[in-house]
Amino acid sequence: MAKRFLLVTEEWAGSGHRMAAEALQEVLMEKEGARSARVVGGLKTASPSLRVLSHFFYRNMLRYGQPVWQRIYEQEEMLGSALTKALGWWLSERLTNQLLQEEKPDVVIATHAYCLSALAEAKRRVSKPFQLVCVPTDFHINRFWIHPEIDAYMVAHEQIAQILRERYGIAPEKIHVYGIPVRPAFTTALLTDKAAWKRQLGLVPDQFTVLISGGEGGYGGVEQVVRELMLEEHPLQIVVVTGKNTGLYKRLADLLSTEANCHRFILKGFEPQMWQWIGAADAYITKPGGISCAEALALKTPLILFHPLPGQEQHNCSFLLEQQAAILAETPVEIKEIIRLWRQPETRDAFVGCLDKLGRPEAAHQIAHALLQLTD
Repeated sequence: MAKRFLLVTEEWAGSGHRMAAEALQEVLMEKEGARSARVVGGLKTASPSLRVLSHFFYRNMLRYGQPVWQRIYEQEEMLGSALTKALGWWLSERLTNQLLQEEKPDVVIATHAYCLSALAEAKRRVSKPFQLVCVPTDFHINRFWIHPEIDAYMVAHEQIAQILRERYGIAPEKIHVYGIPVRPAFTTALLTDKAAWKRQLGLVPDQFTVLISGGEGGYGGVEQVVRELMLEEHPLQIVVVTGKNTGLYKRLADLLSTEANCHRFILKGFEPQMWQWIGAADAYITKPGGISCAEALALKTPLILFHPLPGQEQHNCSFLLEQQAAILAETPVEIKEIIRLWRQPETRDAFVGCLDKLGRPEAAHQIAHALLQLTD
């Protein structure tokens, strides 16, 4: 019998969690055995006012108090316990009454940890039982993702699986290593080489191309990087994606229209088809969000990490550096120096060879297959 899937996510802290949920939704609906696959915002459903408050707090912490946010994030044992108990219990009643009783899902998948403990509590309340699965969207996992009611963990790397087994005592049969789910378009994009992508996008096929993005919010010192690259004496093709940060877009548009330089700049706002630009890029400068990095790894595009946000991005950065799958630049000048090195094909190709072990373009398909098997 076909199964009903419910994907619970959040986007107040960035769009990556929702993109992972939508990637799984798209693949599930292509497979036999899935009757429905709906993506919902957990807090948007259970408590819109708490969602607004959480978003406000998160944005202001990133703007004015990043060291404080890092310390809060590191208190995972204390905060994880609080979410599991008081907040989880309160939100679970709302999720049960406003969502789960109506949807009657067979499998619930969480791509964000905020409502995970509430879903675990709700699992005990609902009249129709369901299986609960978590899909962390980073190369790191902490206490927020752990609960005895979770039936399966779909994680990015064996290192995370080891943490689940050894630190949290999760049974090995509950842990599956598939990678971070990226949209199916990234799977097919891998079949097109960089020169072909450049031609399709109207770029010069044989010119070194740099992609700069700070995620949906335009974080990560994008303007600083652009100003420094404008000073580079060897011509570059530079694509800048500002996401939904309209202020950043306007400032850069003004800057690029008034400052003379030898480079070709392409300025984009929110770009829904990032696989084209990542596919075309010879270097991708970004903050280390889990989805952004997974997308770059899937297309074997070298990563230069800059200005990681506190919390999970700091952990993503450490993991990717350890795996020799990215380079961290402390200053815009360092970014310029790395690009000069990568202009040499042999240097860049040697680095690209390190990406094969982490790129998982098929992750969404493998996770979807596992989700269908869980319901048998």
